[in-house]
Amino acid sequence: MSLEDLKSQLRRHPKLVGLGGVGLLTAAGFLLYESPQVRRFLSRYVDTKTPEPDKRRSEYIYIKYHIYRESMRKLMQKQEDEKKWINVIINPIGKWWKTAKHSVAWRLLNIAQNGTQPERLKAVQQLVCMDHLKDWDFRHLAQICDARTAVSLARCGADTRWFMPVHRHGCIKNPKMLLSELHLMLNRLRPMSCVDHFFSKYFPEQDPIEDLHEYMTQEQTIVLSTADTDLLKEIISFLHHISKDPQVSANIIKDGGLVHLMELRKIFSDDNETLSTLCKVLANISVVPDAVEHFFASGWIGVLAEWQQCQDLRLQVISAKTMANLDHDDPNQCTYPPNVYPLHPRVRTRRKPKADIVFVHGLLGGVFITWRQRDKKQPTELGLYGKNAFYTSEADDVFLVGEQKRMNGKQRKQQVPPQDNAQTEAIKDPVLKASKKVEERRLNISDDATKEFVETLRSEAELESDWEVVHPDVPLNANENCAGDFSVSGNEWRNQDTSDEYTNCWPMEWLPDDYPDSRIIGIDYTSAVTEWSANFTKYCPCEKGQGHIDVRATTLLERIVASDVGNGRPIVWIGHSMGGLLTKLMLLKSVDSQEPKVQQLAKNTKGIVFLGTPHRGSPIAKWKQHMQMILSPSIEVKEMEENSPKLLEMHRRFMGCLHTFLRDVKVVSVAEGTPTMLTTFKFPLRIVTEESARIDFGDFYLMKDDHLSLSKPIYRQSFLYQRLLHVIHEAVMERSDPKDQDAQSQSAPSQEVVLTNIVAALLKGAKGLFESLPIVALRFST
Repeated sequence: MSLEDLKSQLRRHPKLVGLGGVGLLTAAGFLLYESPQVRRFLSRYVDTKTPEPDKRRSEYIYIKYHIYRESMRKLMQKQEDEKKWINVIINPIGKWWKTAKHSVAWRLLNIAQNGTQPERLKAVQQLVCMDHLKDWDFRHLAQICDARTAVSLARCGADTRWFMPVHRHGCIKNPKMLLSELHLMLNRLRPMSCVDHFFSKYFPEQDPIEDLHEYMTQEQTIVLSTADTDLLKEIISFLHHISKDPQVSANIIKDGGLVHLMELRKIFSDDNETLSTLCKVLANISVVPDAVEHFFASGWIGVLAEWQQCQDLRLQVISAKTMANLDHDDPNQCTYPPNVYPLHPRVRTRRKPKADIVFVHGLLGGVFITWRQRDKKQPTELGLYGKNAFYTSEADDVFLVGEQKRMNGKQRKQQVPPQDNAQTEAIKDPVLKASKKVEERRLNISDDATKEFVETLRSEAELESDWEVVHPDVPLNANENCAGDFSVSGNEWRNQDTSDEYTNCWPMEWLPDDYPDSRIIGIDYTSAVTEWSANFTKYCPCEKGQGHIDVRATTLLERIVASDVGNGRPIVWIGHSMGGLLTKLMLLKSVDSQEPKVQQLAKNTKGIVFLGTPHRGSPIAKWKQHMQMILSPSIEVKEMEENSPKLLEMHRRFMGCLHTFLRDVKVVSVAEGTPTMLTTFKFPLRIVTEESARIDFGDFYLMKDDHLSLSKPIYRQSFLYQRLLHVIHEAVMERSDPKDQDAQSQSAPSQEVVLTNIVAALLKGAKGLFESLPIVALRFST
């Protein structure tokens, strides 16, 4: 068809021309309106990457001639300087010294990997002391380091550069894809009633992932919905629950669970409470045999080493527990199962501990709640409702509900600006920092005599020895045969009223200064006052009945025995409130047990301190009768009913043991003399009466503090803390009796034998040194 025929056809049908024009305009307008969607659709099939020639252009760096000339001049000047006679002498010595330092590090690492256990321990200590290496030296050494040596370095406080960085450092996995993989991992644990219950309630089947981006960089904004954030936290808490079973932990390792936990750590990097729960999952998994290789391969050794040196006390303690379980090369190695936390020592020690000091908290308590220093500025108050203790950090299970937080809500709101990103909500989580000792100012005095005079004035006591200072928390009343110092001489008194030093865990930061050779252990468990906050049965059917004191005491006893408590060492128990009842029941079970390892708990118990323990029940349990419909008391509260037959029978049996099997145990009982303020209803309440806290054995003191303050000394020179030190001192000194000392003196070698061994060791070392000199000289000459 020619052009003229086409024009004639169009003249015959003018409407067709108009409709075609309208159609073209409509299509063009639609494409312009939907251009973002069209561009996004086409980007899936069209490669938008920069062409290869453009990449090559960026490889060339064009510099100006005067810059090139200046660099060449400096290079020639350096070559001329090296030809001078002084550099000819010094440069080889410097190169030889650098080579020697590097050679020592490599040789020590080889000994730490392949030597005997004593040689490995010494080599690791020497490697930790090396601080002259460069970053590339540390990176090279980290690449050839094995899992056992890495754990040893981490437990000795080595530089974090000794450890390889995390896999895909700087990249975060897509949370949607991570949820899908976690669902698959938990699904492989079936058949398991806990997993079935959790899936049906909180973790439904995940939708297929359409996003192609598996990893995102930290520069990209990661927006998590509130539902996804809460679900990830629930999954972490659920893993903490099921990982208490070693078989489940082994399956989690087999399915690559440590890699998924690392991605969760990246997402919640600013949420200390969630990280604490995540670290508890790692602590449970670390009990599995041969788990250290999987921890090392997934990069967790370096992360745990960083957490051991962080500011938050929770991460310090839980990460130290995890590393202790992984360190099978430690001569004093022992396993810490769930609910048991080593407060001291948290690193390797050469000497074995001389005593075990065990702290057991009470109702609504925790390791970093019950055993904190009393705040002189804020009163202590008791609340009824707090966070769910099962699905939050056990170390902060009621979010400090036992006393007011040192930072109120207004200050928190001012510090954290409101943001839409759900991930940034974790910044509101407080950090439980370690106490910082106030250092004295250095004297900038040039005159030596004046400086010495000022230092003498500083070191002198505020009062003379003829003064006597009464402790600020001196008891209101005590029994007739009580022992203990109620005052201190003036030259030993240190006024701390104006001191800013504060500790969130005084057993962890005060006791090691007074008894460094002791092992301090904190027992942590979840509890609740009302059924509304006790969600054990709500989240998992297997937790039903765990609140009964008999069941809880049996579980804690098994885990304390697994921690090797009391193995040839005296034990001192400190129990606050319900923790005292658990201590009594565990000792009774230890006495009745037929296993020698369980019996040693009662056999080696040398001291017990009861702080507000309701031996005959508590009036707080009367809520069951008067306010059943409002408060719905929990199992723990119901069992502590005043004059309960179960408690009276347990107390009768315990008193019988004190007069027979435990007759040599030093017992100290402390009762509250002031009612505790109940924040919910704003009225004072006597939680444990004096009659219920008193036992007819050992020392008894009635303090002027309330129930919560009995476990919180105001400072080191308080009566409560000094009386506890006296109990520990008696237990440690009783262990070293004259019979043991005579046996040690008889078995000790004579001075001649010792002198002969020393001379032989010196000659052997000198011989090895002279034999290695030709080899070393030959190596450096070549």
